[in-house]
Amino acid sequence: MLRTCLKQRIYTYSSIRDRINQERAERLKNLPTTTQEKIRNFGIIAHIDAGKTTTTERMLFYAGAIPFPGEVHDGTTTMDFMPQERQRGITIRSAAISFNWANHQYNLIDTPGHIDFTAEVERSLRVLDGAIAIFDGVSGVQTQSETVWLQANKFNIPKIAFVNKMDRQGASLEYTIQSMKDRLNIKPFIMQIPVGEIDYFNSVIDLLSFQEIIWLDKYGSEVQFRDIDKSHPYYDKAIKARDDLLSNVSEYDETIAELYLEDSKELLNQQLLLQSIKQIINTNYNQCCPIYFGSALKNRGVQPILDAVHQLLPGPSERPLIFDINNPNNKRKLDKSEKLTAYVYKVLQDQDLGLLGFTRIYSGEMIQKQNYFNSTKDELIKIGNLYRVRANRYVPINSVQAGDIIAIQSKQAVAGSTIIGSNDDKFVLQQLQLPQCVFFANLEYESAKDKLKLDQALQQLQLEDESLKITVADETLITIGGQGELHLEIVVQRLKEDFGLNTKLKKLQVEYKESISEEGVLEIKYQDLLKGRPLWFKLKLKLQPSEQQENEVIFDFDRENDFDILYKQFKETQLRQVATQKNETSVKYIKNPCKNIEVETIIDDHGEEKAYHISSLQFPMFYHLEKSILASLNRGFLKSYQMQGIKATLLDGAFSVKRTSDLAIGRAVQKLMSEIHPLLKPIILEPIMDLEISCPNSLQQKIINDLISHRRGKIIEIKQDQNRAGSKNSNRVIITATIPSQETIGYSTAIRSISQGEAFFSMIFKKYEYVGGQKQNELISEIF
Repeated sequence: MLRTCLKQRIYTYSSIRDRINQERAERLKNLPTTTQEKIRNFGIIAHIDAGKTTTTERMLFYAGAIPFPGEVHDGTTTMDFMPQERQRGITIRSAAISFNWANHQYNLIDTPGHIDFTAEVERSLRVLDGAIAIFDGVSGVQTQSETVWLQANKFNIPKIAFVNKMDRQGASLEYTIQSMKDRLNIKPFIMQIPVGEIDYFNSVIDLLSFQEIIWLDKYGSEVQFRDIDKSHPYYDKAIKARDDLLSNVSEYDETIAELYLEDSKELLNQQLLLQSIKQIINTNYNQCCPIYFGSALKNRGVQPILDAVHQLLPGPSERPLIFDINNPNNKRKLDKSEKLTAYVYKVLQDQDLGLLGFTRIYSGEMIQKQNYFNSTKDELIKIGNLYRVRANRYVPINSVQAGDIIAIQSKQAVAGSTIIGSNDDKFVLQQLQLPQCVFFANLEYESAKDKLKLDQALQQLQLEDESLKITVADETLITIGGQGELHLEIVVQRLKEDFGLNTKLKKLQVEYKESISEEGVLEIKYQDLLKGRPLWFKLKLKLQPSEQQENEVIFDFDRENDFDILYKQFKETQLRQVATQKNETSVKYIKNPCKNIEVETIIDDHGEEKAYHISSLQFPMFYHLEKSILASLNRGFLKSYQMQGIKATLLDGAFSVKRTSDLAIGRAVQKLMSEIHPLLKPIILEPIMDLEISCPNSLQQKIINDLISHRRGKIIEIKQDQNRAGSKNSNRVIITATIPSQETIGYSTAIRSISQGEAFFSMIFKKYEYVGGQKQNELISEIF
């Protein structure tokens, strides 16, 4: 029935010049903010070299935001405007831009694809409502593709997939879809099927309209829409693909399921299907994804993606309400009349405008040149101009409403801050937890006269990049930590090119950690005299390995039933006071419900004193005891690395009302930790990376030998890289392995040498793992 209802029609897009002129006119008029329903905040996420920036350039070109699309290989792109990005042909810093499409305002963030800059992806996704995930049609789902996908899931973000490079030799719809099913565990909603291969790829069949979309000219600005009939060579394939799409959608939508079973004509209603798919991906953001196809470099398939953004991705008003982290029941609506709530997700220093904070407005309205309040820092923040962002250019605006993303001009802008009205009640949004540093190196500089300038430059770089860790051990030794080798190399390059400072990295090291391999139990009695005042505390503690990464303290001694509930309430008040940096005098005092139980009598030169069981120690001292135990685990027993994966169980103890103080508790913990470590058999942990290598068959054994013999690598899987040649007779293989981070230093140069440039790899952090006996001995004896 559906087939007979499809009739042939042809349509043509108007010239791109009209869109360019419209965009320029809007810029000159400085139009006010679009309504919330017409805003879309979305990002571009992908593995490195999948075509993110190229796709973004085409989007801007078709929207009329730029007169012609720039090319990554020419260093002419709008979004990769940093000199370091253009030199290397990669995205280093996420770039934002606002433009119009189909009467909607799009706020787009182009994110990096390299693992070293994953923190940039993380903080961008924090403020977005949707994402376009780009996949290489030849390679399918790659290592970093999976990482950014999971990052988007972390923030409950609906996604649209764009399978790029369908013009390339070896591009495969079937392989890419299967890799998405296997590695991302999703139900694909295939919205189109590509027509033609390699140089002959110039159209797709849209399965909702059942039309072929044909790009006619070199720049893809002239497009035809042609209905599919039985004479079309892809007719049967399109019918089956459409039936599969409707079947998949019907699994999540009962209304569509009923229409599908009835083979109803209502399924020809594109708006009905689009609305259904939008609802499904917004609810099942980690299970379902619409998939489109194209070739951004050849200007094919980008306009349908632009349409899909406003058709399928949610607007700000369709996202969950924001809430105060200190009171989750305190929520605010996305409304201009609501109190202002804004979140600064990143900052950068502009040469002309000064410090800019890239900000998402979640509720209320922000007006230029006003005073507001940073509720995260508990301080007043003075805001100058507001700007609409266009990559490295900024258009002034007078005000901005809820749902929008803009840049604020303020010397007090700090990433991770919540901004509210100057007289509003306290309201703090959830802050971002960025990935930990894995690599670090000492930074050498030319002369002492550069020290002040270097300190200021590093301070600015750290302000712009929170994942960069700067440690100054003394007046001369500076250590920088980052996500990887490339991350630190970019820092050195920026110091030279942006600040005129010649520096270099000394030996690159990774961030080791410590843990324990055995359980240990120890009871100690701390007794001392300080300035004539006796100190006394007794403690019995068990330390054991834990599968949890974070260290934890638990209680395992006899106590009243409501002890745990009341102590939890007490800790929540303490943590809230730390977060607000204020002492809440109005907080009700929470008393330990346990009665004093005498366990022994202290008799010494200072008199006689009763000692009571630890269960009745008051909560402030319990809290200090817990913090002291956790603090003692920050420095390991072997090399003073930070410890992880340890569970500390408080088994028993005793205290004196007059002799036990915070100082006595702290010193008792120190004494116990100094004596217990021989029982625990401490170990050193090193970061392990997941590694994926594509190489010719002829080099497979050579690369494997290098991994196993010289880099302590472990081979997980070897399979034919059949997708790259489009057949099972491929002459390439995919090697999946794990490798210690220390062994990845310089690996890009090494593998290039081994393979004469024929092999390439990608990797992501996996976990921390025991280094092994001999390697541990080497690390213990090594002086850094």
